[in-house]
Amino acid sequence: MEESRICQVIMATHSPMLMTYPNAHLLRLGKYGLEPVTVEQTDHYRVMREFCDDPRGFVQATLAE
Repeated sequence: MEESRICQVIMATHSPMLMTYPNAHLLRLGKYGLEPVTVEQTDHYRVMREFCDDPRGFVQATLAE
């Protein structure tokens, strides 16, 4: 796929495996349209990071909302 340069894939995903595919271009639909982002800038990454840092605290905070 990388060498031929004739393939385009558009998908919506929360999969960290797909988001970190080599040479992938991540776009987020924001207030002003599509904007490029890194994996670390995605909401999914932030939420998973918060959960992994403190699973019990994350669940407690989520249930308290």
